[in-house]
Amino acid sequence: MITFAVQRDLRITQKSRSLHFQPLRPMNPSSASAPQVAILLMTYNGTQFLPELLASLQAQTYTHWHLYVQDDLSTDATPQLLAQAAQDDPRIEVLPNSRKLGAKRGFIDLFQRTEADYYMFCDQDDVWLPEKVQCTLERMLKAEAEWGHDCPLVVHTDLSVVDGELKEIAPSFWRYSRIAPALLRTFEEQAGHNLCTGCTMLVNAAARQAALPCPEAALMHDAWVTLCALREGGHVCEVDRPTILYRQHGSNTLGAHDIQSHYLRKRLSRFCSVWHENRANYAMLRAAGYGSLATYLYYKVAYFFKYRKLTAQQP
Repeated sequence: MITFAVQRDLRITQKSRSLHFQPLRPMNPSSASAPQVAILLMTYNGTQFLPELLASLQAQTYTHWHLYVQDDLSTDATPQLLAQAAQDDPRIEVLPNSRKLGAKRGFIDLFQRTEADYYMFCDQDDVWLPEKVQCTLERMLKAEAEWGHDCPLVVHTDLSVVDGELKEIAPSFWRYSRIAPALLRTFEEQAGHNLCTGCTMLVNAAARQAALPCPEAALMHDAWVTLCALREGGHVCEVDRPTILYRQHGSNTLGAHDIQSHYLRKRLSRFCSVWHENRANYAMLRAAGYGSLATYLYYKVAYFFKYRKLTAQQP
């Protein structure tokens, strides 16, 4: 099995410990009975960060996962790196691809081509904390015990925002960005904001079935899967802890101030100046069977007042 850069593994472990969460009791089901988790990864020119990501996957406390990778015609050494990873670890499988897909179509294509009990989406430049798969799976199993395996379910978590060198920008993406998952649990509430981050999500087979096929109107795979799960009577459940180091770098860098600006002002309040974005989002909602534009606007505005009331009640 491959192991990438001992120093990198040490940094990941130290970062996980610094978040001060109570360690989970390891899940050790037999291979025959263990739920199988498909991790879906799209790559493109990812040689700089892929080693750290792959090392963090191999460090997971829950080991019954299979990584399905599809490369989007990289021009660097990413294909060779992936081929070596697949040779060294049988849980890693590189699926052939001969066309440029982009993120949304690429992830949906992986979603369609793979079969598993549960599915997770993975970004090439992030780092997963060791208990990410286990704690989201435990929350999923609890939800399925309550609502049943045939109920579409999505579990998502908080993120720790870091820079390119894994230095912390914000310990909680939710709190810094004023995201309150408790206010975004219905189809109508989630539709106005789409704030379930794909790289933190675990979805069950029923949610996959509800989301496929995916229309061109869908903005991104994560938003579409979440909306379809809720549309079909499913549920969105949160884990209030970071499970991922959400790396911001280069053109992807938002910075601490800009993260807040992007998610509050651009996504929620400056409706007139982001009309094009909202129009595209509403087109996706219509494809999902959403109601009127007035309903859409109501839930976008209502979130502000609900959030202010919620935070006013907190110490």
